[in-house]
Amino acid sequence: MVPDLSKIPDSPGVYLMKGASGDVIYVGKAISLSRRVRSYFQASAGHTPKTKVLVRQIEDIEVILTDTEIDALVLEANLIKKYRPRYNVRLKDDKRYPYVKVTVNESFPRIFLTRRRLMDNALYFGPYTNSRAIRSIVELITGLFQLRKCRKPIVAGKTRPCLNYHIKLCTAPCRGAPEESEYRERVMEAVRFLKGDTSGLLKQLEGKMHSLAEQQDYESAAQVRDQIEGIRCLTQQQIATSGTDDRDIIAAVSDETVVFLQIFYVRHGSMVGKADFSLVGAEGSKEIPEALATFVKQYYQDSPIPPEILVQYEVPEKELIMTWLSGRSGRDVKLHVPQKGDKRKMLDMAVRNAEMAMRVAELHKGPAEAAQLALTQLQEVLSLEKVPQRIEGFDISNISGTNAVGSMVVFENGLPANSKYRQHNIRTVKGIDDFAMMAEVVTRRYSRLMRENLPMPDLILIDGGPGQVGAAKSSLDSLGLDIPLIGLAKRFEHIITPKKGPGEVIILPKASPALKLLMHIRDEAHRFAVTSHRRRRSATLTHSELDAIPGIGPGKKRLLLEHFGSVDNIRSASAESLAEVKGINRKTAERILQHLGANAESTQN
Repeated sequence: MVPDLSKIPDSPGVYLMKGASGDVIYVGKAISLSRRVRSYFQASAGHTPKTKVLVRQIEDIEVILTDTEIDALVLEANLIKKYRPRYNVRLKDDKRYPYVKVTVNESFPRIFLTRRRLMDNALYFGPYTNSRAIRSIVELITGLFQLRKCRKPIVAGKTRPCLNYHIKLCTAPCRGAPEESEYRERVMEAVRFLKGDTSGLLKQLEGKMHSLAEQQDYESAAQVRDQIEGIRCLTQQQIATSGTDDRDIIAAVSDETVVFLQIFYVRHGSMVGKADFSLVGAEGSKEIPEALATFVKQYYQDSPIPPEILVQYEVPEKELIMTWLSGRSGRDVKLHVPQKGDKRKMLDMAVRNAEMAMRVAELHKGPAEAAQLALTQLQEVLSLEKVPQRIEGFDISNISGTNAVGSMVVFENGLPANSKYRQHNIRTVKGIDDFAMMAEVVTRRYSRLMRENLPMPDLILIDGGPGQVGAAKSSLDSLGLDIPLIGLAKRFEHIITPKKGPGEVIILPKASPALKLLMHIRDEAHRFAVTSHRRRRSATLTHSELDAIPGIGPGKKRLLLEHFGSVDNIRSASAESLAEVKGINRKTAERILQHLGANAESTQN
């Protein structure tokens, strides 16, 4: 059912698509809500499989008007974060790495860690991926420069100093000393350290360490030594880059279900850290530019914005995003793709790190987890009411219509259930007719389940194209069963549905987990069918009426059966036809026909 679109205005804003339960399943923005929303319901729009599934789930649409497209962009990102809609590309987790905040907007500034950046005119440094190390550094510099940690308002002479003053970790501006200018000078010395000028602080610490050692206070000297090593370790982790600007470098790779992102943080010309993120709901490498744009909009909602952001692809709505970033940061922000030089090298390094993160994620993903991911994707692609936890796959194997066998394999929770495999010897079909054979096997399987009141599968997979699928569908219809049914054509690995028209074929990316699972089931059904057919044919070749004919050994028997397909066909053949088989002369042919004819007469009598 198409929701009522007549009341949607031709204005900028955000639209919220809702499913049958009333939950928000997709959030989008548009400069013209009317045109954008209507495009979802146009048959000629050429939607991706994911969008087609989304459209079939829409029961209602709510819109929120905004003054500008920028306002719509901000609201869209906030609503995605709030509702986490099923069909939106979204951050898998909202972890934030810590920043060092210096409240230079206060009379007596403090230095502390925070995971959110506010537009409050304070100074922010970071982010730092090693939170333990940076926490230790913040403790070190606040103690060395004797900066206050408390949040209480400064009212000189009216506040009693805390313990930090008495153990000489704070100069206690709350008691009226030092003056604000002197205190701020201490703060700016700490800021110089955070900007990378560590030489002065290291000299001060080394002097303190030697002084303590001379006083034979070796325990305290060792603590200072460890502080020095910590600072040197932090500075050695920085990677020099060209220039002195701040920038973020963002690279992304995809395994067709998750986009893995790597951010390198460059501050004052040095790489100070990196972070890993992932986006879910972005199937296919073609969606990486869109995923990058989505990530930028969601990530920089509450993260510091550098003047330059490097990405590996040109992103959609680039100018709009740059305008929004510039407005948030209060300065021009450049978002571009470097083509050469040191910036390109850093971006390539970020890409390699993202690829490594993807490989590590694959290694830690067990078979059960991977199978559930594939089943969930399969549910979306096929618009199934529930996750197909039980799938049954069928295939037919025969040679020239002889010894035909139908196989049925069962996958539960995305994994093979070998003990539930079944073989069906074809009984009613003579000659070469794969469609009729498939219809017979499907009918026999599900009529038995109905008689024995056993549970039906969530999905049926047929090895074949429209003909085999149509035959299986006819069998289900004759039984009055409505079980989701698809086929998988081997040549192009296209999913065939019983529908007629544009929806008959579904094409998934080769690396899609859903497609890989279907291929596994199809290949397993084929393997089981071939194995069963060989076993039956071997039994036919081993025990035959031909065994009693003098002069017919295993070799000639095999050649005769392979040539004619069955003993009945040999009995109906002429002596001339039999003599065409290698090793069979006219005399032997007549002997064969005489024996088979006599045997047939004795059987009748």
